[in-house]
Amino acid sequence: METRLTIRSASLADGLLIHELTQTIWSGRVSPESTVFRETPETVTTQIAKGGAVILEDAGEPIGAGRFVFVPPPISGETRWIEIKRIGVLPGRQKAGLGRMILSSLEAAGRGEGAAGAQLAVRTDQPRLVDYYLACGYELAGDVKLTTPNPRSPEPTGMRKWFDRA
Repeated sequence: METRLTIRSASLADGLLIHELTQTIWSGRVSPESTVFRETPETVTTQIAKGGAVILEDAGEPIGAGRFVFVPPPISGETRWIEIKRIGVLPGRQKAGLGRMILSSLEAAGRGEGAAGAQLAVRTDQPRLVDYYLACGYELAGDVKLTTPNPRSPEPTGMRKWFDRA
């Protein structure tokens, strides 16, 4: 089967699509306590409005997505930053480097909007992702403040990447 992958910027009208796609991707993969399961199409649309999102498609069929929101910089006086959120690819399409494509697109979108870097958090039930993000140029950062902290789960591992150091 031929693969025709494209990544497109999401619009506010894509909030429902991204919500449904994310629910499918994350169901059975992370704890039911994850904040992903308390999202609605409206909260996803609000996140897109506060930053941006991308949709990964294969021949026009959505197979993955990711989003970001703007956040204050970790160091006073820096320009704004982005927080990477909800990168995922449908089961059966994982482990093919597609998540990295989404991550790169989100970082490029943030850079294009003047962000100096990105932050993210890795849930404690997904420890393999710490090494993944380290390989993508992120560093451990215990002072990351999340836009959607989860009081129902253990504190995640904060990570950060300066774009000018990458």
